[in-house]
Amino acid sequence: MQVEHVYVGRNEIVALVVGLITGTLYSWLSLPIPAPPVLGGIFAIIFTYVGYLIVQRVRKAVVFGAPKK
Repeated sequence: MQVEHVYVGRNEIVALVVGLITGTLYSWLSLPIPAPPVLGGIFAIIFTYVGYLIVQRVRKAVVFGAPKK
């Protein structure tokens, strides 16, 4: 089993910026967002991923932080 590293890098920053721009455009154009429009739905998506990370961490399949060089 190969160990994966989890850290906030360039891809995550770009995804955040794109998400903010997309959300702003959808709101400005009065379009429905392509995500759950309630906080509970958004938490369900986020915590599904957090749960996945916790299980993978317990299995020692994921390491938090940048890879050691």
